[in-house]
This record gives sequence, structure tokens and C-alpha cells, in this order.
Amino acid sequence: MSKYLLEIGTEELPAKFSHSVLEQFKSLIEFELDKKLIKFENIVVTSTPRRIVLLLEGLVDYAEDKIIERKGPKANSAYLNGCPTNAALGFANSLDIDVGELEIKNTEKGDFVFGKKIEKGLSTKISLSSIIPKLVKSLQGPRFMKWGAGNIKFSRPIRWIASIYNDEILDFEFDECDPKIKISNKTKSHRLINEVLEVQNPDDFFELLKRNRVIAIRKERKEKIESLINQASKSLNLKPDLSEGLLNELTDLVEWPDLIIGKFSDKFLDLPVEVLSTVMKSHQRYVPFLLKNKSFSKLDLSSEKNISTTFCVISNGLEESNNNIAKGNEKVLRARFSDAKFFVESDKKVASIERNEKLKSVSYLKGLGNIFQRVERIEEVTKKILKFLNDKSLEEKKIIEAAKYCKNDLCSEIVFEFPELQGIMGGKYLKYEGFSEDVCLAVAEHYLPSFYKDALPSTKYGAIVSIADKVETLISIFISGKRPSGSSDPYALRRNLNGVIKIIWDYELDLPLDKLFNELIDFWKIAFPNLNFSRETVFNDLNEFLVQRIVSHLEEISLSKELIKAVCSSDELSQKRVLNIVDLKNRIKSIINFNEKDNFVEIQKVITRVSKLANNSDLSTDVLLTRDYINTKLFEKDCELKVFEFIGELEKLFSEGYCNYLELLNLFEINVNTIEDLFDNEKGVLIMSEDLKIRNNRLNLLSLIRNYSLKIADFTLLNS
Repeated sequence: MSKYLLEIGTEELPAKFSHSVLEQFKSLIEFELDKKLIKFENIVVTSTPRRIVLLLEGLVDYAEDKIIERKGPKANSAYLNGCPTNAALGFANSLDIDVGELEIKNTEKGDFVFGKKIEKGLSTKISLSSIIPKLVKSLQGPRFMKWGAGNIKFSRPIRWIASIYNDEILDFEFDECDPKIKISNKTKSHRLINEVLEVQNPDDFFELLKRNRVIAIRKERKEKIESLINQASKSLNLKPDLSEGLLNELTDLVEWPDLIIGKFSDKFLDLPVEVLSTVMKSHQRYVPFLLKNKSFSKLDLSSEKNISTTFCVISNGLEESNNNIAKGNEKVLRARFSDAKFFVESDKKVASIERNEKLKSVSYLKGLGNIFQRVERIEEVTKKILKFLNDKSLEEKKIIEAAKYCKNDLCSEIVFEFPELQGIMGGKYLKYEGFSEDVCLAVAEHYLPSFYKDALPSTKYGAIVSIADKVETLISIFISGKRPSGSSDPYALRRNLNGVIKIIWDYELDLPLDKLFNELIDFWKIAFPNLNFSRETVFNDLNEFLVQRIVSHLEEISLSKELIKAVCSSDELSQKRVLNIVDLKNRIKSIINFNEKDNFVEIQKVITRVSKLANNSDLSTDVLLTRDYINTKLFEKDCELKVFEFIGELEKLFSEGYCNYLELLNLFEINVNTIEDLFDNEKGVLIMSEDLKIRNNRLNLLSLIRNYSLKIADFTLLNS
């Protein structure tokens, strides 16, 4: 078995590309090898800031033979009296097989002669020589560039390519770079050592690089960085503020990670912890250390109780330079913190109401006014939400106030410099001015959740303002005719609506989004008379989009496909009920809880049988009352009366408006034998009676049972 190593050496790659290219590269090479019938045992794709590496292990030297079946002449032309004709002989000769290996097969157009040709597998080396350049050129990423006079595009200029098959160079054409690259067995050390290294064979590659300060295996580099940080935090008795995102970025910024400890002045501790952390993590890629066993509020105006003045840097330099690197980073951080301090102090001199006024000069979207006007719409959406919720535990004045000031920090100097802090700083500035904590926290958290697994606002106040903000965006964009299509979603509407659904789901807010949309579209119609949009089209599109996102949410929480289909079936009535998120959640919980019962399968089977027979009835699925649809005088047996009485119990349950679905399922459980008796040979009746009136009466009975079961789910879509 053979090994093949490919190394694409480049200028410093962007961290995001360096990480994202790995799966892309792996998929491409796997596809090409599979297409060529080339077998291998293992594939390694890894990267550093200066190289992308492919290693194929357990590689066969020749592809598998390919058997090709071809259709020849008609059988009656190929054979005469059982003997092959010139047509058969010629066809066999074209395939380089004996005429006796031909077969006659029947097709739609009659009997034809078929023959199989074996195409010998190509040399793996030859195949790789054609695959590799095509593969490198097909890699995709943002902001690809050309360089020199060459035509090839890549994330950064390619400077060397090592291509080694066992212990020899595997050459291929790659002459579109400027300067032209010679395919070799040479690689390069850490950039600060700057040595050219000769690779004898793929087995030596990774250890050779390690001896020259390059950890090429990305996973090893990541683990080393994490270990260095954890060791430092343990010795310092501090807690590292290290997210997975920052860890990945650090991994893709260095080839030989080393940890350097730095310090900053405690005079900067009067800044909020989020400011210090954002400067260090997002802008400098440093790892802050937090004080152990300390918690902080999002409304804290200083960080002296939260964060240590010690931080660490993951360096890509050499150990002998660590002191200078530490001093350099401390100097950079001092300057960045000084800027941040100046911005915060300047912002504190401006009242939030003044910053709100400045929003009038900030454009929103074409045709939709400015941000100040957007905030006014958020206030209106908030009022509508409060009307629907009618929650007496909430102070409406506070929520409307939070909505009014939710964007005040967009005109602050700190947010202009550090956009990641929007909302957070708005809440803190309001706290500094003396606003109530409920208002401040709602403003600070109203962007949450910003991605699927993100935290939700910690209070209902923040939850409502968050919904209002996201709904305003949603309606404004839809009215502008810019609904997401395919994978395109430039305004992140999917993410916005996902956040709304998650808040409603987790907080169990009785908020009918379809009704909210309906009222708000009218408001937008008045607010923007010049915008030419169809009210009905926008409303239908919004509801369709909402159903899609609700289904997506159910998939994200790992519900089975069957259950999702059962509660979100495609009929019109079911689609409308899906829009009631809290009701949907209650239905799902009831089914999951009831599913644990031993006789659930039996109940499901009975309901399915009833539902299928009910399809013969003209009774629509929204009918729930027996009045006008059931004639008890047409009953012939006691089982019909008992089923009628069972339906009466279901009517009582729903007469109160809100239904306890577990109670509904319990009624089905208690009466499962009652329903089954309808089909019993002795006790039961013939549903499809020859008497049309009796038949329709019985079908209506079954239809009503089906309709009540549909209040929970379409049981016919659940797999027993």
C-alpha cells in the first residue's frame, strides 16, 4: 500500500479560510478518488496559517478495473440459425472479447446483443497528476485573489507545492502561478526560521516540521493551545474567558503556539468587563482571565470585581523573543483601552434621549426611513404584543420605555468603534442615567438570541423587546419585497424569526404571530403609502415563512420526522394551528408523554383506521359538533350510541376553549374499546351500509372522532 502527500504552501492564510477549507478539500478529493475507483484506507486533511496538507494512506497503486456493458446489434441481425453473423463478430471484436461472451437481453425495443468490456484501472500516480491541479483550482472561499501575472485564484498567493508519492516526487502541471511553481519534495519551516526542508517520504513529513517549529496537525495545535491556557489559569487561580470561536481562531493563526503572560493597568478596571473583553478577544485575539467564583451583571459599569489585569497571548514567535512580544502587546492593549476609556467617558456626557435624536440622521433601508423611525415602529410592535399577551404581571410603561431606547447606543462612540457592544452598552448607559433595572436589562439583552444556541433574554421585558425588534425587521424586509430565497438571506431573516420562535417556545408566550402580522401590515400600509405591496401577498408569505421556521425549530430540538409531520401536516387547518406555537408545544408534549403508555400503539392504530374510513365522508375536518350531522334515530346498535356519547364528552372538553391534550388523549384511551366495538363482527355495524342515510350517519361519527384526534396530530402519519 502506498502513501501520497500534498502540501500547498502559501502566504499567511485568513484564519476563517484556513479552518473552513479542510472539509471542502476532504470532500473534493474523496469524490474524485471514488469516481476514479481508487481505494484508500485513510485521509488526513489539515492546515496551518501557511500551508494546506493532504495525506492519503493505504493507497492502491492502480484503480479497480471497470466493467462497461454495451448494447450491440439486434439479436436477429447478430445470429442466423444460432450462428453469429459478421455483425456479432464485429461487435465482439470492438469490445476485445470472444463472441461467445455476448448475451441476448430483452429491451423495450426488442432483443439486443450485449457485451461487457473490462477497462483496466489506471495508475494511481497518473490519476493523481490530473486530479490534484484540478482540485486545487476548484477550492472556494471569500475574497480569492490573483497575484503577479498569473491567472490562478486562491485565498493567498501560493509559494510552493510539495507532491510526494511514497519516496518520489509526483509531478503535475501547475504553471498558472507567477512566479511559476516547480513541484518538488521541499517544504518550509516556521517563518521565523525560514529554512527549506527536504521531505524524504510522507512518513517523515509531520515530524520533520515539528523539529522546525511547525505543528501541522491542526487538532494537535488546538489541544496544545487549550492545554497552555488551562495550565496558566490553574497556576494563576483564574478562569480563562475562552470561547470555542476564539480557540479556533487562535489555532489558525499560529504554527508553533507559545503562551505569553501580559498585564494591564488596573486604572482600566473602571470600564465595563464587556468592553475590556471585546477589545482583548475580538480585536487583539488575547485571552482574558476572569476572577474565580465571581459573577457579574450585564449592567455593571465597572469590572474591578470581575476581571483580572492579567491576560495571555498565544504567540507564533520564538521563545527568545517572548519578553519583547509581551511588552509590545501590553503597549498595544494600553492604547486600545485608552481609546475605549475615552469613548465611554465621552458617551456618558450625552443623555440617551439625545442619542435617540441622532438616530434621525442614520438611514435604515431604502424606502423605510431612518433608524429613529424604525424605533418608533418597534414601539408600535411592542404595544401590539402587549395587547395580545395581556399579562398583568408586566409593567407596560417599562417595556415601552425599553423599546424606545433600545437603539440609543447606535450613535455612541464606543459602539461606533466596537459594534459588538451594541445593546450591551445601551443598557449600561441607561443604568448610569438612573433608569429602572428592568428597562436597562431589556435593552442590554434585546439582541438575544443572535444564533440558535445563544442565550435568551433573562426577563420577559427583554424577551418582548427582542421579539418586537426582530418582527419589525421581518415585516419591513418582506414589505420591501426582499424575502429570502434559496440560500440567500442577506438580512438574516431566518435567524431573526428563529429567535422569535425560540423565545415564544421557551417562555410559553401566548402570542399569535399570524394575528400580530395581520395587524402590523395594516400599520405599515398607513406608515408607507408610497410602498407598492399587496397586503394579502405579504401576509401569506409571512405565514408561509413562519411555518417553515417553526418546522426548522422542531428539527433543531431533535423531534422525529414522523412526529413533526404528524403535528405539522400539510392540510390547511393543520398549517393554521402550527402558527400557535404554545399550543403546538403542548400538543407535542402530550404526545411524547402519552407515547410512554403501553397501549399507545393500539390507540394510534384505532384512530388511523377511523381516519381512513372517514375520508369517505363529506364532513370537513373543522366540524366538531354533532348537531346537524348525527341522527341518533338512525342508530341500529348500542355501539353507535356509545360512540356518540364518547363524542359528547369530547365536545364538553373543547367547549371551554382551552384543551388539556393529555385529558383528550386519556378520553381516547378510555374509549378505545368503544370505538373498536363499531368494527366488531358481533357487536359492530357495517360502516359502508347500502342504506345511504345510515352510511353517511356512521361516516359522520367516524369523521368527528377523526376531527378531534386532528386537534392533537394526524395519527395516520405516526409509525406504529
